[in-house]
Amino acid sequence: MSNSPEKSPVFTGLILLTGQDAPGAARGLFTSLSEFVVQIIDIEQIVINDRLILTVLLTLNPAHQGAIETDLSLFADSSGFDIATIFGEQSRLPALKEYIGIEVTSEKMHPMVLMTVAQGIEDLKAEIESITRTNQEKTSLLFKVSGADLQATLKAMNELQFENTPDIKVFSL
Repeated sequence: MSNSPEKSPVFTGLILLTGQDAPGAARGLFTSLSEFVVQIIDIEQIVINDRLILTVLLTLNPAHQGAIETDLSLFADSSGFDIATIFGEQSRLPALKEYIGIEVTSEKMHPMVLMTVAQGIEDLKAEIESITRTNQEKTSLLFKVSGADLQATLKAMNELQFENTPDIKVFSL
């Protein structure tokens, strides 16, 4: 029987850091983790209205979980950030995905526009990985989508019906 890495269970930690955005937040988190043998698998950071949300997925030795939680708690106490963690064994690491970008631009972004786009993505049986604002003048949002075919997504987005039609662009990321 093969013991390939794809089939071997892996111990992971998901870290969520939130709080008032301030210089040094990411550095402080990574400093807390730097003493440990961990591998960063995924990371996402967003700042909205000076509020920071930073998530990190990593692999680690399960024996280090307690020490990592202690160091993260010390960092949280000294920095004023809130930190939550989830540790556990996964059957496999998340696979690399191919992404499609759907950029939606509107003078006035109404929730109905976003609901319609989200429904179109759901109808494709695709996943919204992230939504990010890309323009300051007009509201322009980039949906990063996985699990969909580019041509099928383009067709689906072109078929959506809106009261006030936004500009929608579909492209490979």
